[in-house]
Amino acid sequence: MTSSDTPNPAIATKWMPVRLIEPTPDGFLLVAISTGPWRVPPALPRPRRRKVLAQLRELAIALEAQPEVEESSVFEGTLRPPGNRSLAGQWSGPVEYDAVMLVRTSTPQAARALLDDEHVREVSESVPNVLATAGRNVRRIADVNHQRQGVFLFNFFTADDQEQNLHAWQYTAGWFQDETNLDNSTVLGDLSNNSPFALVNHCRWDHLIDVVPSLIAKRSFTSFVLETFRQNRVAPHPALYRLHFSTDQHG
Repeated sequence: MTSSDTPNPAIATKWMPVRLIEPTPDGFLLVAISTGPWRVPPALPRPRRRKVLAQLRELAIALEAQPEVEESSVFEGTLRPPGNRSLAGQWSGPVEYDAVMLVRTSTPQAARALLDDEHVREVSESVPNVLATAGRNVRRIADVNHQRQGVFLFNFFTADDQEQNLHAWQYTAGWFQDETNLDNSTVLGDLSNNSPFALVNHCRWDHLIDVVPSLIAKRSFTSFVLETFRQNRVAPHPALYRLHFSTDQHG
């Protein structure tokens, strides 16, 4: 049994590791953009965000023409929930991505090749505060449904290393599975070298009421979830989004 299979004894509780299925062999391209400071929990209306979302929608449609691209989805930031943490010695700049595009490709190699696509480079070079990275699925509860609207999470993790991040995630995801009925998640890892993040977790709920009250009212969110991250030197940077556009939905 490896260290990633056993809990830190100081945080062992009734919550068991998350129940998983095999990771998908697909690759993923992630383009995340900050259109300005995100200082309060709700993402307030911003003309620049509308412009960037339109750019990402055009990019998603352009990439859909490529045979290795299976789905492209664009998300608009709505709310920064409780749980943002920074740790001394780790990258701790503000994570304020309020416009995100996620592209699923047939292989991780195809996703990395898209980083050099002229359309991706044009968008990346036209806006400041952009993250363009690619990787593969390293853990999966189930695929995230982009065919209908919902509450979508992107959680950007900084950590000492990916394995320690996965060790912490498997127990905190078990909490979300039990306490919020989470039934889907794809964790992106092995991200390209330009990413400051060890992992990016993506999942979906139907409504805000399915998840936000648990983050506010359940003491175990702080005493177990955030404490698990702290003890494993993992800093989560979560944000919630609505679906702005998906080729899976509209294509």
